[in-house]
This record gives sequence, C-alpha cells and structure tokens, in this order.
Amino acid sequence: MFKKILFLSCLLAVLIIATFLIFFLSDAQNQTKVIKINGAEIKAEIAKTPIEQYRGLSGRDSLCGDCGMLFIFPNKIERTFVMRDMLFPIDIIWIDDVKIVKIDKELPPPAPGPLDLKKYKSGQPVNYVLEVNGGFCLENDIREGDKVEYLK
Repeated sequence: MFKKILFLSCLLAVLIIATFLIFFLSDAQNQTKVIKINGAEIKAEIAKTPIEQYRGLSGRDSLCGDCGMLFIFPNKIERTFVMRDMLFPIDIIWIDDVKIVKIDKELPPPAPGPLDLKKYKSGQPVNYVLEVNGGFCLENDIREGDKVEYLK
C-alpha cells in the first residue's frame, strides 16, 4: 500500500512540474517584442511585472548585439532606474508611447562594494524604458525624438 501511495505521489509531482514547465516556457516565448528604431531592430525581452522590473538585467554577463529589455508600465510617470548588480554597460532609452524623450548613453556598471547606486531619471513621464548594450544608440544613430515601432 505504501509503495502505491509513494508511486502516485511521485507521478502527481512529475505531472505538476511538467505542467508548470509547459506553462512557464510557453509564457516565456510570448515575453519578447521586436522593436524598430531608426532602422535598427531590437529583440527585446519584456519586463512588465514588478519582480521582472526589479530584476531587469541584473547579474547577466551580456546581451546579444541586437537584444534589449523593454520595461512596460501601466501609467506615465517620471521613472528612476538604478543598475543594481549590472555587469556590463548599457544605454537606457526613455520612451513616451512611441517617442524617445531621453537617452542615457554608455552607463558603466557600478563598482563593487557598498551599495551606493547612482540613480538615472527619465526627467519626464514615460511608460516604456528600453535597455540595450552600451554604445548601441551611438552605433545605430538613435537619438532623442526618434519614433519607436513595436513590430511584434
């Protein structure tokens, strides 16, 4: 009897884990968007929940050359970002709907040591923020005032 209960428990656990993985992986595939700015296409991961937004690109070694992370907010307010646990330089593109209102370029990762993180501010209300590799905006001639297209 004990062996049957143990077997059924293990089977149930495997089914729950498989269901979770299928749900998680299919959800992760829907968490990207292609963004076009001034001819450059960026494959952006979406950060829309507070946990995803808090984590951002923290702890990653790098991004692919045409990749980024798009932060989607439900409202327009002035935003403040920090580069907590960042390991590589980034450009932060501040977006009001479809217009770039500010770019902070080639921001270096914070120095190791006590957390005294520099704050980067949008300077005006925005509802999107796009982080890309440091130097991406310069290399692709992306400037304030450029229009942003959300392709898919």
